[in-house]
Amino acid sequence: MATFDTKPPLQLLKVAEKRTHCPGLVTFVFRSGTDEPLAPARAGQYIALTGEFDGSRVTRAYTLASSPRETDKEGVYIVTVKKAGVLSGWLTDRTEVGGKVLAGVPLGDFVYDEERDESHIVGVAGGAGITALLSLAKASSDGAPYTMTLFYAVDDSREFLFDEELAVLDPSRVKVVRIAADGVRKDAEKGFFRAELLDKHVDRAFTLFMCGGDAFYESVEREASLSPFLRGVRRSPNGVTDRAAEPSAVHTLTVIEDGGGSESVPARDNETVMAALERAGLKVRSACHTGRCGWCKSLVLAGEYTVEERHDTRSEEDRREGRICLCCTYPDGDMTVVVPRALPPAHAK
Repeated sequence: MATFDTKPPLQLLKVAEKRTHCPGLVTFVFRSGTDEPLAPARAGQYIALTGEFDGSRVTRAYTLASSPRETDKEGVYIVTVKKAGVLSGWLTDRTEVGGKVLAGVPLGDFVYDEERDESHIVGVAGGAGITALLSLAKASSDGAPYTMTLFYAVDDSREFLFDEELAVLDPSRVKVVRIAADGVRKDAEKGFFRAELLDKHVDRAFTLFMCGGDAFYESVEREASLSPFLRGVRRSPNGVTDRAAEPSAVHTLTVIEDGGGSESVPARDNETVMAALERAGLKVRSACHTGRCGWCKSLVLAGEYTVEERHDTRSEEDRREGRICLCCTYPDGDMTVVVPRALPPAHAK
């Protein structure tokens, strides 16, 4: 039987505050739901939230808008959720102040590295992508070893979030440049992120940090490449979605739990193996849903599959042995997979 590395246990979080910006866009302030302190976080990381409802257990990753100082000194994680999926809808519509959710420890490599990155970073946020970059901006304002120019781009000026948080950042360390396509807001540049805005606001070598959709990344990187000061690019990874609107076939997925029993569930060929397991109500370890953390790494014993190319971070050894990340693998036929056992929550009460 295959064996898997043990990952850190889950944390129990309590909703301390719920701020509704508009229908379907909510910011949660979480505190520890037990006597244990929150696990520390680095600026730019995410936490994987887990909800159990309607017979399913669903996990998705959400970037932290809180700074390391806020987690350490104030005991909070701040997360903004946009209603765009099953778990996001459950959080925005059905989770209230005092409610409790499970969460993994903070993870992710969308963080500042003093040896790798320039001492000045340029963050470009598209809409709700502001969260991870706000965390990085707060850390810079608190004295992290980098300064920052933060470009915050939206289509509609009403979509700007966190005005109060941005207003209290140290202006000697963080420069905030808003960009709105509608041109309504007077303190915002009009249009879209473009090379001339870099020329206008940045005059030193920088590492580019981006957070938004894949098409947004292509546009921003193309514009940033025109700057003579660009020294490196970091993208906040996006989650893996369905590869087609509708399935063309439904296969049988035989799931063998590491050290446990087995079960067969249907798996649509347009959705990831992880989505099929969640839909069937099976409890399987997961976190990032981008193929990067390895928490859901599993062993394929039989069957054909496709790993989403942009999210395939497996080693050559993993490929040879038939190991996959469930969150970014689509079934191309019947499959038999050994999956890691779901971990119990830490200090759940």
